[in-house]
Amino acid sequence: MKDGDGRKIMVVNSFSFLTALLCTFCGVSLALMSGDYSIFFTAMGFVSGFLSILLLNRNKKYSAAKFGLMFVFCMVMLYYGVTFGESTQVHFLGLFLIGVPLLICSPAEKELKFMCLVLILTSLILLETNYYFMVIEPMEMSRDLTFMFRWLIMSIVLLLNGIVISFYQINISGLVKRLNKRNDSLKKKNELVVSKEAELVSAYTKLEDYNAKLETEVRNRTMQLRKSNMALEAMLVNLKDNNAQLRDQDQQLKGYVAELESLKQDLMQARDEAQHANAAKSAFLREISHEIRNPLNAIIGISFLLLNEQANRNKIPRSIVHLVDNIHNSSRNLLEIINNVLELARIEAGKTDELHPEPFVLREWIRSVVNIYQDASKVKGVTLQLQVDHKLPGEVVGDRLHLTQIVNNLLGNALKFTPSGKKVTLHIYLQEPAQWCLRVADEGVGIAKEKQKLIFQPYEQADESIHQNFGGTGLGLTISRRITELMGGTIEVWSEQGQGAAFTVTLPLEVEAVSLPAEQQDERREYAAFPSDKTVLLMEDSEINQMIMERFFSHLGIHLLIAGNGEEGLAMAHNCHPHLIIMDMHMPKLTGNEVIRFIREDPELQHIPVIAISADAFREQQKEALDAGVNEYLIKPVEFDRLYSVMDKYLSKEAPYPLRIIKAS
Repeated sequence: MKDGDGRKIMVVNSFSFLTALLCTFCGVSLALMSGDYSIFFTAMGFVSGFLSILLLNRNKKYSAAKFGLMFVFCMVMLYYGVTFGESTQVHFLGLFLIGVPLLICSPAEKELKFMCLVLILTSLILLETNYYFMVIEPMEMSRDLTFMFRWLIMSIVLLLNGIVISFYQINISGLVKRLNKRNDSLKKKNELVVSKEAELVSAYTKLEDYNAKLETEVRNRTMQLRKSNMALEAMLVNLKDNNAQLRDQDQQLKGYVAELESLKQDLMQARDEAQHANAAKSAFLREISHEIRNPLNAIIGISFLLLNEQANRNKIPRSIVHLVDNIHNSSRNLLEIINNVLELARIEAGKTDELHPEPFVLREWIRSVVNIYQDASKVKGVTLQLQVDHKLPGEVVGDRLHLTQIVNNLLGNALKFTPSGKKVTLHIYLQEPAQWCLRVADEGVGIAKEKQKLIFQPYEQADESIHQNFGGTGLGLTISRRITELMGGTIEVWSEQGQGAAFTVTLPLEVEAVSLPAEQQDERREYAAFPSDKTVLLMEDSEINQMIMERFFSHLGIHLLIAGNGEEGLAMAHNCHPHLIIMDMHMPKLTGNEVIRFIREDPELQHIPVIAISADAFREQQKEALDAGVNEYLIKPVEFDRLYSVMDKYLSKEAPYPLRIIKAS
């Protein structure tokens, strides 16, 4: 607020508060002297009235507060004048009140000031009228008590007058100070005006000098522009000559563009030829993979049966067992080479694998993978150890197919390079709350420091003697690193020559919130027989594969039916309703895809689980079969541990296993 208005409000607050104190003192004193305590309670009412003025100002009702102050003063004057009579000289308070509106009202509040003066005069008239006509009889008091009341009230009136005079003096002092400040401000402004005039005179002088310089500069610039104009005219002549040269060059560029178009057509034709060649290469790889895997399945299957059938134990000479071991291991090495070549062909063709993470039981998965390599490690005389950190969760989320591919490559390499009598360790542990690690360590020949960066390149090996002594294509680590990076992880190698090597795969840890079925530990190395009431239908056109599967099933207690083609197999399925169907995808008369389509469309057969066994190793072919309705897809040559595990998964159920379509990874 403005200084003057703020001071007037402060005066109103001060009057209200001080008068409330005086009224309290007066009420207590008069009540004690007269013995009438109703005077005290009336005084407290007036005190409340004065204090309410503070509340009005607090609520920004300033005019009401000013009028209320005068109203309460007038009520005090009327009450004490009527109660104690004219002898107490209370009407002198009215003379004091006449000066108060002039003190608390601003010049703009003329109506309020007039209303306050009228209120005071009206109160004085009413008081004198009561004195004259005695409308209300005053309180009877003794002469001494009357004099005491008179001097008390006069003292209060004089005190209030003194307060008013002091406020007037404060206002006058404030006004004098403001006038002095304004006078000083005017002096400073006058001095500033004088200094500005001097600056303007100096600036005008400088402006005249600058104007003279500017005229000289304009003349010089005009001469320069004339010279520049002459130079531009000369440049224009040169531009015309250059334009003619550019036309000639444009004609040459058109000739170049025509040549580039011709080259573009040649490049497009070469690209199309390369694409056709790549497609032909992929088709060739699919065919060659299929043709190699079928006889390889027979070799691995027969060697497996020779080594694992109970009827052959202790009957085959050890020299022959050693030869069969070599056949079995060489076949597995050949299978590894085929798988890596196919994977590299996918990479070179620009096909990016899609990850299909799903929850799975970590310990069950890794034991099933390690069990596949137990036979190979025993044959070579290498100890294969599995260590799983107890801090790892029971279930994790990940692409189990790709993780298996990484572990297969690392374990295959470790067993290949570890001599007899040594050990290979697969350690799975929790590195931190957000990561887990797969570490495969061997006690083989080791890798030189300068060669450790090269081993992740395609077809690169640490030493030429590696290929001569151990074979292999040098693709396993390349593919493992690619899959690891696709999963958002890293792969590192530590090695010292003569001390072995350790490959560590670090992956982000994702935990599934929904619990999976409890982990099943399967430590058996000999296959337990299934219930004798189970029937399995095998659809396989190869007589060798029929023989291998028949020999394998002969020890499992299962009734095995064999069909030589798809049409015959479909008819047998209608007749006998087997508990499980195992079929090849390439069969005469009806292919595997056609058979599975008929099965899934038939209400009587659609509940039967189907396991596909095929030499088609490309993921596109696996996805096609799984989308068609196959429950499981096994690639030839068949791993009998894996086959037994899958059969146990479906045949261990008493009720028919429900249809489950699995998306290929």
